[in-house]
Amino acid sequence: MPDDPAEVLDNWRGSRAASFEAMAGLDPKSPVIWGDGPMTCRSFATARLMETWAHGLDCFTTLGAEPVDTDRLRHVAHLGFRALPYAFRSQGITPPASLSELRLELTSPSGQFWTYGENSAPQTITGSAAHWCRVATRRMAAEDSDLLATGPLARSVLSTARAYLSDGA
Repeated sequence: MPDDPAEVLDNWRGSRAASFEAMAGLDPKSPVIWGDGPMTCRSFATARLMETWAHGLDCFTTLGAEPVDTDRLRHVAHLGFRALPYAFRSQGITPPASLSELRLELTSPSGQFWTYGENSAPQTITGSAAHWCRVATRRMAAEDSDLLATGPLARSVLSTARAYLSDGA
């Protein structure tokens, strides 16, 4: 691995281009083997975007810089919601209610309203999409966020959400 920052960036850009080229030729529903088992190509691409964003936050933190969130966070927010069954299962936790009872109501960086889950779901998490994404990638503790959880399932989700395979827990 090169030590020169320009070489590291060039290497990353080359790897990104190769990954994009490989995925561009696949059907979005094609299976891709990764980590815990197969996932669709679309999910694989979304997961790579999430990882790049989350590790980018780590870089911003290291540099003492503030990132600018955009509505592209929709992909990370969606993945954080879709990964909830995995998050509970991988940590050996049984949710206090069916995940179908949860609805996320998030405000995007541009002010749009994003929802995940059924309209009739009795338990909700509301707040900014940026904070949801940071909580789901474990870059922010739920208690430091603006997220409001109503109900035991929603509260449990805030402590369990994980949009990636493992954190060694």
